[in-house]
Formats: sequence, structure tokens, C-alpha cells
Amino acid sequence: MPGDRERTACCGLYCGDCIPAHRPLFEAARRLSEELEKCQFEEYAAYQGRGNPTFSAFGTFREVLDAISSLPCPTTCFHGGGRPDCPIRTCVHGKGMEGCWQCPAGETCALLEPMAACHGDTVRYNLRMIRQLGANNWAQARGLHYTWQRSWDQQWPPKGLGTDVDRYRVGLDSLPWESPATGVRCKRYVHHGQSLRLAEFTREFVEPDWCSKGHIGYVLEGVLAVDFHGRDVVFVAGDGLFIPPGHEHRHQARVITESVLLVLVDEE
Repeated sequence: MPGDRERTACCGLYCGDCIPAHRPLFEAARRLSEELEKCQFEEYAAYQGRGNPTFSAFGTFREVLDAISSLPCPTTCFHGGGRPDCPIRTCVHGKGMEGCWQCPAGETCALLEPMAACHGDTVRYNLRMIRQLGANNWAQARGLHYTWQRSWDQQWPPKGLGTDVDRYRVGLDSLPWESPATGVRCKRYVHHGQSLRLAEFTREFVEPDWCSKGHIGYVLEGVLAVDFHGRDVVFVAGDGLFIPPGHEHRHQARVITESVLLVLVDEE
């Protein structure tokens, strides 16, 4: 069975995590296509379309289904899978290397830039992990594959593909920044109703109302003042915070320094 190295693409992504490697998806698409043909669903959709316009889009649905069925990748990048004309693989092999992790310009290479739209910071994060752990034993430390994934629950565990997923380590470096409000951005990992956030607040952040949610966290950098309805408590780097939920503990936070960086654990 292929190991980490054979499932590591030249760019640093893990081939087993790509949608084109997700065999159950394509098997389901194949079975659905066959069943639609067997029961002549196209005719049924035309009939139903008289009263429900949604069924009039059945032709488009079949086109999408056929497009999904064309996505499977027959093998890994290591064995020549993926785009035949992949410029990253061409560049790597042209330099006599195995992957971008061996290139001094790997994390700043312009060829990797377009991948950020789909994979965020994961490519560069994975490259660092490969350098530290080696191409044969790095996959358990890899980041989430796509930008829309916030936890391993949203990424099919590639069991049987050569490695076990490490569910105990959270690679925050690989998660995308989110900006839920002015003056704040965060990286968030959600699992079993709880979230781990790396949050950065600037002086532009203003809480619009009193917050009665509970918070558990640790201040990494900066100074944060929290107003507990008339009584200020100041938190500096190195301080932990534990604010119970409830109206009696309602509070508003404001940033004293240029910015504050902290880790928060919240109930979702």
C-alpha cells in the first residue's frame, strides 16, 4: 500500500485528500447515473416539470453528474497522476528534485500562488512539515486540504490509504483567516461542538453590545481590557482568562495596544 512519500505531490499536497481521489464519491455518482437510466428518470422529470419548474433543470443536473464522473485521478502525482502539464511538477523535475520542499524558493515561488485560492496556507504549511519530518513520515501533521474545511470532520479520513489521521493535533497555520467583524480576524477549528480559535483584535474592534457568553483563553501578545459592567480587568501577555457565561458576567472588551493575539476555546 502506498506510503506518505508516494501520496505526496510535488507541491506538498497529500494526494489522498484531493476530491479526485475520493473513490466513494465517484462510485455513488456511477450508481446514481445507472439508476436514473434504468427508470428513465429523464422522462419522469419532464412530466414533473409541468408542475415543478425545478425538474426542468434535470438536463443541467445530468451534465453536472457526468462532469463529476470525469474527475477521478487514476494515480498519485508521484506516479504521474494529476495534470499531465502540471507546471509545478515540470519545474521540480527540471531541477532534479522530488518536490518543492527541496527548493530554497519553495515557499515564495510564484507557481504556488494560484493554489492559495483553493488550499489557503496549507501548501506552504505542508512544505514546512515535510522539511521537518521528512517526506516518508509527515502526513499526520498535514493541514486541511481545502479552504472551506474547518475541521477533520469535514475531510474524509483517508483510512486505508497509507496513514492514520492525527485527530489530536491542530495545525492552525494551515487554517484560513476569517474576518467576522471590523478589527478582528481569527483561525477557527471546530470539533464536537467546541471551537479552538486563534484570534487577533486591533483597536478598530468595538463590541456593539454587552456579551454574556463564556470565554476561556490565553493572551499571547498585547494588552486587552474587559469592562465587566463598570469594573475594568486588564489582561496582558501570559494571562489566562476564564469568563463564565451569564448576564451577571456580561462584558465588553477593548484593545489597549495596537493589537492583541489570544487563543480562545468556545462552545459552538
